[in-house]
Amino acid sequence: MEGRAGSGEGAGGAQDGRRNQKLRTRRALVDAAAELLREGHAVTIADVAEAARVSPATAYRYFSSPQELIRETRTLLRSPDVTADLPADPAGRVDAVVSRVADMQLANEPAWRAMLGASLERCFRQTDGQEEHFPTRSRNRLGLSRTALDPLTATLPPAVLRRLTMALTLVYGVEALVSTRDVCELDPEEAKDVMRWAAGALLDAALREETATETEG
Repeated sequence: MEGRAGSGEGAGGAQDGRRNQKLRTRRALVDAAAELLREGHAVTIADVAEAARVSPATAYRYFSSPQELIRETRTLLRSPDVTADLPADPAGRVDAVVSRVADMQLANEPAWRAMLGASLERCFRQTDGQEEHFPTRSRNRLGLSRTALDPLTATLPPAVLRRLTMALTLVYGVEALVSTRDVCELDPEEAKDVMRWAAGALLDAALREETATETEG
């Protein structure tokens, strides 16, 4: 009986060991991909496997494509919390959120561009019916905009606040990074300043519009 119990415990321990090894291997692959992105290199399964010191065949067992691997690196490339310690006034909150997101993404520009490319690739694959349809972009930025504008919930009518929230979401983030850096050919500091100005202008316009409506009423 004692021998059987010991055998069972040994099997459980072996399973735990294999599970932990798989987690370590997966994390090593994600870490390697994140480092390649930070350095501005293209991400391939072969290069990531070499950096993680595993075989390409092993890497393919965890990630079927570079796009899938790139998507998994998102959590390693984000700052802990861009909404921490926001000021109380809406203008300060909006400026803080836009500035922090810009700083985070401009500091790791190649990585964020690669993640945008991976999202677009997924969109094409869904269009071709190669993948089941689900949102290709996260809604984190929309949540950030709502958090920044939260003090206005009791001030602006719901329709005005909704439009402001959607408009604000357009002027920062990775798409705004690409527009300011590639289309406008701005340096990182000016790109950030333009995003901040646009966000502040949208807020001012919404508040002026509501004040004018109240005066007319």
